[in-house]
Amino acid sequence: MLLQQRLQTANRLAQLLPGLLLTLGLSLGALLLVQLPLPVVGVIGPLTLAMLMAILAGHLIGERIEKRSEAGLQFSRHYLLRAGIILYGLRISFTDLQSAGLNALLIDLVVVIGILATAAWVGIRWLKLDARTAVLIGAGSAICGAAAVLASAPTIRARQQAVPVAIATVVLFGSAAMLLYPWLFAQEWVQALFNNGDTAFGRLVGATTHEVAQVTAVAAALPAEAAHTAVVTKLMRVMLLVPVLLVLSHLFNKGQSDSNTPAKLPVPWFALVFMLLPLVNSLDLLPEQLLALLHQLDQLFLAMAMAALGFATRLSAIRAAGWKPMILGALLFALLLVGGTGMTLLLS
Repeated sequence: MLLQQRLQTANRLAQLLPGLLLTLGLSLGALLLVQLPLPVVGVIGPLTLAMLMAILAGHLIGERIEKRSEAGLQFSRHYLLRAGIILYGLRISFTDLQSAGLNALLIDLVVVIGILATAAWVGIRWLKLDARTAVLIGAGSAICGAAAVLASAPTIRARQQAVPVAIATVVLFGSAAMLLYPWLFAQEWVQALFNNGDTAFGRLVGATTHEVAQVTAVAAALPAEAAHTAVVTKLMRVMLLVPVLLVLSHLFNKGQSDSNTPAKLPVPWFALVFMLLPLVNSLDLLPEQLLALLHQLDQLFLAMAMAALGFATRLSAIRAAGWKPMILGALLFALLLVGGTGMTLLLS
């Protein structure tokens, strides 16, 4: 029995290894490239660069290599992403949480409610999308990207074909946000608009960027104060996933027969653990050398997760989504940018 378990473990590791090596190589390449004096690379940061390199590699490698790498890529997208987010909590103290404040939570609440309501109204009434597809796109834009789409789909009993459509909008416009925000932060007129407030700009990034990984990618190109506020604001937003799922489950499943089993609500546990680590950081429980090592490991895990996300991005999937979901995604992206900026300036 023990031998059989060891063989199963070895087989599992062998399945993971090709994908892990692929993402590791791209991540190390991105981390090395950002050390060079290249203007564009310095702006977008190592995490976004890792994803862009993976998108290119994903369209070049053969189907056989991609199939062999899938287990490791999925492991990176799921487990390494969450491990990286958890470790990122060691960069944050209670002072950082206090700096984000109730204003960040209020902005998150307005963003989530406003984006979901707009997605449902515009998607159904104007674009004639079915309700579930419109809500999936809204959930991805409002809360935490693909994770919110995947969590919402079984809750509202969405068609399987609607899931990649919604994720395509998240990938496209979330990637646009990753490239846009570091550029905006470097503009003098934006600095003047935010009165040189790094915290306020961090709130904007965290409250309006789609994926947690995309927020951390933007944060890597921002000053420390803005980066911390962005990630904390985003994690506050992720925490709103569970109440949103409860509301969606009630709205879409009322009237169903009692024999139907309600969908299980996934709890974003990694966000909960993330919020505990500032206590460890604030109490200085870890030696400085170990803390520095964990910071490097954190950045590597996040870069590998971004590379794995890049491999999952296909231009053909975006084309197959059609123009109506893309229009809805673009409208929500514009509303996030404009409305989020207005809310941030109002509460700063």
